[in-house]
Amino acid sequence: MLDVPERSPPWYEESGEGFANSEVVAIEEAPSRAQWIVKTNDVITSTVRPIRRLLALIETEQNNYICSSGFAVLKPTKIEPEVLLVYLRSPIVCEILDLHTTASMYPAISTEDLLNIPITLPKESTRQKITEKVRASRKAREQSKQLLEIAKTGVEQAIETDEAAATTWINQQLEALGITLTTTT
Repeated sequence: MLDVPERSPPWYEESGEGFANSEVVAIEEAPSRAQWIVKTNDVITSTVRPIRRLLALIETEQNNYICSSGFAVLKPTKIEPEVLLVYLRSPIVCEILDLHTTASMYPAISTEDLLNIPITLPKESTRQKITEKVRASRKAREQSKQLLEIAKTGVEQAIETDEAAATTWINQQLEALGITLTTTT
């Protein structure tokens, strides 16, 4: 028997940038296609219109979330998840996947056909560079979100209180992130 919580784990929609967007919904409001449980470092890929390159790497905080049955959940074992993500997002691989789709109005690839696509592994050093670059990109994206929130809150403070207090607060937040502003003349 399955113990179903009152609220389901977040339901996924892919952003098209290698990141999965999610939202918490009540179980009774979850779409019927919310069926697959994902784990950290899974790679999810849309089986519908693979030419769109909709893939995502599941982050630690997304462990045990639920995604749509419109995605294949891949659990990399002999390849780094970041390398698999980049490989499956490459235009040539998406073209190959598209060749295996069936139907014209709702072209989809079966999970079986997806799993039979050959993967050519690059050298270990190349795989390591890809992994490092993907991780750095993800870290930069997270930092940009933090900076945007700091900027928005800083503007609100400048409007509600005064600019000097807002500037001081912004500088404190940036310092906490290890960021030092430099001025140019």
